[in-house]
Amino acid sequence: MDALDRRILREVQHDSSPSAAVLAERCGTTESTMLRRLRRLRSKGIVSGPHMRLHPEKVGRGLKVILSFQLKGESKPELKALRDRLMAHPDVTDLYFVTGNQDYIVILTVASMEDYERFLREMILGEPTLCGTETHVVIKALKVAAPVPIDEPAA
Repeated sequence: MDALDRRILREVQHDSSPSAAVLAERCGTTESTMLRRLRRLRSKGIVSGPHMRLHPEKVGRGLKVILSFQLKGESKPELKALRDRLMAHPDVTDLYFVTGNQDYIVILTVASMEDYERFLREMILGEPTLCGTETHVVIKALKVAAPVPIDEPAA
């Protein structure tokens, strides 16, 4: 990845809606070079999209919940089934396998505590592969979806 690729990545993280011509102008290159670079960055899986960020509270999903849980053991078929159900659930916006006391972190965006309670009953409580959960309700989001830092190579 060269300096132009890094400039492009910084630009499209900020706003991916401008045309290739506008992005090219902002990055100091030609439109054809910009189109070629964007195609290459997409084909390598470095970028995908375009996406627009929604404000959950404006679409009736103003409650963000962070749920973590610990596994009892390594029952691979049961764990895979749970993971597949979580990944397919519309309230789950993020799912992480992590180190530490908990094994998974689930980020949910729901309309109400009643919706979260329903999620817990249907998806988590009574799940044989789990031995403990912890829930955090987000009071206020202070920094959301920050851009990925694009570092310059070490000299």
